[in-house]
Amino acid sequence: MFMKLTRPFAMVEKDVLFSPELTALEKLVYCVLCAFSDNNTRSCYPSYNTIAEKVGCSKKTAIQCVASLCEKGWMQKMEQRTKRGGHRSNLYFLVLSPEKQHLYPAHAKPESPSPLEESESLSDDESYWGYAERLEDVKKRIDYDYFAEHMPDQLYMVDFLCQCIPELYDTSFPEDRKLLNKVSSLEIIGFLHHTAGQNYSGVKNMKAYLKAMFLEYLRNEQLLLATAVPPKI
Repeated sequence: MFMKLTRPFAMVEKDVLFSPELTALEKLVYCVLCAFSDNNTRSCYPSYNTIAEKVGCSKKTAIQCVASLCEKGWMQKMEQRTKRGGHRSNLYFLVLSPEKQHLYPAHAKPESPSPLEESESLSDDESYWGYAERLEDVKKRIDYDYFAEHMPDQLYMVDFLCQCIPELYDTSFPEDRKLLNKVSSLEIIGFLHHTAGQNYSGVKNMKAYLKAMFLEYLRNEQLLLATAVPPKI
């Protein structure tokens, strides 16, 4: 997917520019990603070719710089797939400098351990067998084409949620699995509105954080429905 630059400037954390552990090219790659990133989510999805073009380096060098930035803790990368399982541009989340991440413990939520009993736990083969098919099923249930046509600016988050739902299912209680099986476009749109304008700059583990937020949102919506008082006729 092609990503456009929408601002005439980019804000870059000073710690990035002054970091002795980053090379000049790594800093430049980070600056380019900042130019593409969303102000609130600190996320973006330019292709390696686009990054290489803006930096003025080869695609191989761009790939190496991205890998190094992820390894050093300055950003997180999540692979994205098309509806048919093909490759799309990666989704990147820019985070605070590793030295400052401890200042935001509320945002550094670790992956939740699986609540399944050992006898009920899924093996690696069972957990990930048919992942492409499960992802396709989720996209059908939420009417993915609707978001691609009417909400293209939110598509990166929709892709992220589509990938999280099968993973959440493998590590959730039976009651939560029922909620995940009922997810439709209404829940996705509701969650997008629920998180609109939220600042993720202090989040250390973006994937774990959004997984927890999404599951909590589904539980709260279920609770509201269960406790709603029907109108008097």
